[in-house]
Amino acid sequence: MTRTPFTPLDAGPEFARHLAARTPFPFAHSLDGSPDLSLEAIARLAEALPQESIITESAVMPLVSSDYTPQFSTPRDAGDRIRAIDDSAAWMTLLNIEQVPAYGALVDEQLDSLARAAGISPRTWQRRMGFVFVSSPGSITPAHFDIEHSLCIQLRGERSLNFGAFSGRDHRDTEVHRYWAGSFGRMETMPKMVSEVALAPGKAAYIPPYTPHWLNNGDAASLSLTITFFNRDNANESMVQALNEKLARLHLHPARYGEHPRADLVKAAIMRANSAVKNRLRPPKPAARG
Repeated sequence: MTRTPFTPLDAGPEFARHLAARTPFPFAHSLDGSPDLSLEAIARLAEALPQESIITESAVMPLVSSDYTPQFSTPRDAGDRIRAIDDSAAWMTLLNIEQVPAYGALVDEQLDSLARAAGISPRTWQRRMGFVFVSSPGSITPAHFDIEHSLCIQLRGERSLNFGAFSGRDHRDTEVHRYWAGSFGRMETMPKMVSEVALAPGKAAYIPPYTPHWLNNGDAASLSLTITFFNRDNANESMVQALNEKLARLHLHPARYGEHPRADLVKAAIMRANSAVKNRLRPPKPAARG
């Protein structure tokens, strides 16, 4: 793939405040004109990814559900469906596009640019990932939350991005537990509607971690790019939650994240040390085809 220059993301210095407060923030971008993010380029990207990185589902799904199992697609089938997305009644996800070097560079360049414009050191944004979503007219993205900081970047079509809120701490705890049990953040009870952002080419939005949201397509197919990252704040939170789940399976009753900050730091350090050991013992992943 011959790379073309990407216009860097710049949400301005105000982005840092929204990041720290974990509040949604719409902003503009110029990535929708990039040849490497056209529908045909994304179809070729799908054909370069391994099958476990391609999810294909029905365009219309319930907003909430009690269980969820991803449906994977072959690269060739994914490419064909993307090219025919106007008529294929499909909702598709390309996972971890950073596996393909050119798109890995895109993820890094955009995050580095956004961080610098906000007065933040890019080195503090870790575990960077990229995802592409392609969906037919009228598609529904179910209510869910992510544990990462997310940038939802609309490239084609129009969608409404709806933000919700947990009904209370118990609701949040239940859904977080379900996340670590394999729900992928898909919610089983509908959150309370809080606000809505209109997405169109040239429009983007910051979605904070643990913020319920769902999307509705307009009358045209949608193509969007989502870039995610962790900073120290939500990395610690996710590690404490993961350890708490392990402790709960041993019939222990660990404190929620945030109740004992010093203990949280110890828990996060334990998980980081454990992860470092596993990474040293894990064989390297195969590179994406392409």
